[in-house]
Amino acid sequence: MQLTYPPSYLFSPSYAFLPRWSPDGKTIVFFETDSHGAAKIYGVSADGMPPQLLMPDDQSQQLDPNWSPDENKIVFGGAGNDPASTIRILDLKTHQVDTLPGSLGLFSPRWSPDGRYIPALSIDSTRLLLFDFQTQKWTELAKGRVGWLEFSHDGRYLQFLDSTGSGTVWKIRLSDGKKEQVVDLKNFVTAGYYGSSLAIAPDDSPLLLRDSGTQDIYSLDWERSLN
Repeated sequence: MQLTYPPSYLFSPSYAFLPRWSPDGKTIVFFETDSHGAAKIYGVSADGMPPQLLMPDDQSQQLDPNWSPDENKIVFGGAGNDPASTIRILDLKTHQVDTLPGSLGLFSPRWSPDGRYIPALSIDSTRLLLFDFQTQKWTELAKGRVGWLEFSHDGRYLQFLDSTGSGTVWKIRLSDGKKEQVVDLKNFVTAGYYGSSLAIAPDDSPLLLRDSGTQDIYSLDWERSLN
């Protein structure tokens, strides 16, 4: 079933990015960008109802939406190249939008399965930081060329892609900050709209996109029939 429509549906070139299922599996949030670079967040029901703009009166950039565990809120950020980007939270019941304290210059947030933490990236993607709702403070978890944050399903670990050098997928334990290598990407050519991507399977193994179209060379034997 097609849930979004071609660009002509919105009367201008527009493309859907980074969809996220709600915890109950009934709704998907995503953001769209138009030909002018404006990004807005939509929600669409899995039963095929038309997409709904969630913050029609908010004129700022709205990217990378993620659900709260109770499905009542959406956390999102600004553009990755905008120093004025902040991490904001939309309350779906009151439609109020609040900004996380100390989040200026951060983007690409996630929400931990237990609801306690929100990690995000610095605007230059060189620092991974974690906001703790209990302490109301940010702490630094890792440095590098960091992107594509994903929580383990039990919420104990945060996986991320570090593109420093040949690239590595790491996981870091929130309780003590211990970092472990998940997979070395030395011989893996990543692909994706943003050059790479990372998701996790139900068993927490990493899901990556690999570019095999222009990097691999194959040989074959051609048997030509004379008939």
